[in-house]
Amino acid sequence: MPAKPIAINLLGQEDLKHTPQGRIISWALTYGRYIMIGTEIVVLLAFISRFSLDRKLTDLKEEISQKQAILEANVDLERDIRLLQDELVKIKQTTSGQSVPLGTLTLLQAILPADVYVETLDIATDRLSVAAVAASTYGFSQFLTNLQAAKQFSRIDIGDIKKNASTGIEFKFTAYLSNKTK
Repeated sequence: MPAKPIAINLLGQEDLKHTPQGRIISWALTYGRYIMIGTEIVVLLAFISRFSLDRKLTDLKEEISQKQAILEANVDLERDIRLLQDELVKIKQTTSGQSVPLGTLTLLQAILPADVYVETLDIATDRLSVAAVAASTYGFSQFLTNLQAAKQFSRIDIGDIKKNASTGIEFKFTAYLSNKTK
C-alpha cells in the first residue's frame, strides 16, 4: 500500500485567523497574489512599449535631421528670395513716386519757350530746382509768365539772374509743387 503523504501545518489554521499577523498573512496569500500579478503585467507592458517608443524616437530623430538638411540646403535660396523681396519693395517705392517727377518734367517741357533751355534740373517730390538760360528777354519773360500761370506750383523763388553776352540771360529758380499734384 502506498504511503499516505503527511501534511504538517506549523501555523495552525484556527489560531492564525484570529491574530492580526494571521489576517495579514491570509490577505497577502489571497489578494496579494492578484496584486503581484497585476504589477507584473504592468511592468511587462511598460517593457514591451519601451521598444515601440524607442523606435518612434529614432524615427523622429531621423526625420528631424532630414528636415534640417533640407532647411540648410535652402538657406541660400531663402536669402536670395528675401533680397529679391527687399529689391521689389524698393522698386515699388521708386516707381510709385515717379508720377510726380514725370508730371513735373512734362509740365516744364510744355511751358518752356523755344529760346530757353535748361542747364541743370533737380526734381524732388515737393519742388523743382532749375538753372536755365534764355537767349532773349522775350523768352525769359514768356517763361516767367508761363511758370506763374501753371497751377501746379504753389510758390516760385527766382534766384541768381545774370546777363551773359555770349549765352543770354542765365537764371535759377525753385518752384514748389502744390498739394494737387502729389
